[in-house]
Amino acid sequence: MSAVPQDQARRPFAFGCSTAVFPADELAALVEHGGLFEALAAGEVAPASAEQEHFLRVDRDEAEPETVGERAWLRLKGRREFEQEQESAAPRPEAEDYGMVEWDEDRCWW
Repeated sequence: MSAVPQDQARRPFAFGCSTAVFPADELAALVEHGGLFEALAAGEVAPASAEQEHFLRVDRDEAEPETVGERAWLRLKGRREFEQEQESAAPRPEAEDYGMVEWDEDRCWW
């Protein structure tokens, strides 16, 4: 790990996914701590407290989340993964109509 000070790791946080699935408290936690969480998870910053070490265990699926920030981080990771899978999935083929009309327009009298 490099010796990047934690105050420098507090950069603006880019969600990289839709934020519609986040409750307000989790959204606020990510806005405030997301840059640090990302730096910790990427190994750019060494953990400086027991809470940060626990966060890293949660990030690696070795422990259950205990704080709002840890829950938010797991939801963020899941959402990013989901959206990447959706983008890489092949587009659905359009349904063929086989020359049939949607409803019997020529037989409908009303």
